[in-house]
Amino acid sequence: MSQETLAAEAQCHPTYISLLERGLRNPSLDTLLRLAGGLNQPAWKLVRDTEARL
Repeated sequence: MSQETLAAEAQCHPTYISLLERGLRNPSLDTLLRLAGGLNQPAWKLVRDTEARL
C-alpha cells in the first residue's frame, strides 16, 4: 500500500505517514486506530509488531 493510499484511508497527510515510517513521529491512540482501520488490521497487531522490533 502506498503512503498516499494509507494516508487517505487513515485521514492523515502522506507526509505524516512518511514521518511515522521513519520513526520521526509517534502516533496518538486515535491515529493508531485510524491507521489500523486503513490497513484492515486490529490495532493490537500494530502494537505487537512494533514491540517485537524494539
